[in-house]
Amino acid sequence: MNACRRALAVSGTVLLTTLGMVSEPSYAAPSAGLTCSANTICLWHQQYGLGDDLFQWKGGYVDLPAKFRDHVWSFRANRSGAFIDWSGGKKTCRSVSPGDEWNVYNNDFGSRIDAVADKC
Repeated sequence: MNACRRALAVSGTVLLTTLGMVSEPSYAAPSAGLTCSANTICLWHQQYGLGDDLFQWKGGYVDLPAKFRDHVWSFRANRSGAFIDWSGGKKTCRSVSPGDEWNVYNNDFGSRIDAVADKC
């Protein structure tokens, strides 16, 4: 029985190690040469924080540049803030907290964001 348990334990460890090596990053990794500065919210025009198209929000109400409006594909928050959609003249808002991040946000609220602000 001990040999069987030992074999199962080794198999489980190998499986967990392998799964850990193939898993995708849990955050929007900064693209080459670009970083998400402290006390900002970074928005990328590509998934997984890739590419040179980066918008860094540092506070206050800001309408997004046309390129990012309704086209935020990933983000990383290093501060609190709010994403705002103005579709149909009605305000819809999503709060963001430090540590929030999303690699494929265009399938969610990223396809609707028009502005960023300090709070909803």
